[in-house]
Amino acid sequence: MKRALFLHGTGGSPNDHWWPWLKQRFEESGYEVWAPLLPDNHRPSAEKYWEFLHSGDWEFADNVLVGHSSGATSVLNLLARPEFPKVKAAVLVGAFLNEDLTSQSPDFKDPRQFAELFPPDGFDWRLIRQKAERFYFVHGSDDPYCSYDNAANAAEKLKGVLIAIIAVPDGGHLSVDSGIVELPLLSDALRKDGVV
Repeated sequence: MKRALFLHGTGGSPNDHWWPWLKQRFEESGYEVWAPLLPDNHRPSAEKYWEFLHSGDWEFADNVLVGHSSGATSVLNLLARPEFPKVKAAVLVGAFLNEDLTSQSPDFKDPRQFAELFPPDGFDWRLIRQKAERFYFVHGSDDPYCSYDNAANAAEKLKGVLIAIIAVPDGGHLSVDSGIVELPLLSDALRKDGVV
């Protein structure tokens, strides 16, 4: 059975933005998709998400993991756990890799909002590199919250595995607020590589 895990971003839900569209693409390709509503997601927490995701009976090995914004951070957190199995692919959309831009935005008023999201010693890129056959970075060229350069730097740290960087011109944070309700560039890349 082909499986995919979708992790939405801060204050969001699996019904936002382009999630329903992408879920349909995966299901049409024979995937079983789990797109849970993450608990207390206004203040994303690596440990809380870990406990929640492992409280069920979902089999994570060989999944395609897709995360948007802090959901992409959560994908990295999962892959950085030694006990987490190897997956088929990790798709990081508008990857939230530090708080630099959010600290400058009036949309984020709580300075401790992401205090439990990032690993205290930073990501173990060596371990993460070993956990997925392919990595896809999908990023708006003008994302106001998550830097394209940070995503490119993360991709550089994962060098040695198959990586695709997909830039969406004027895509903003790749959300409905940016007018993005479909991600055909991503879908096309996954189809071309035989992932879906």
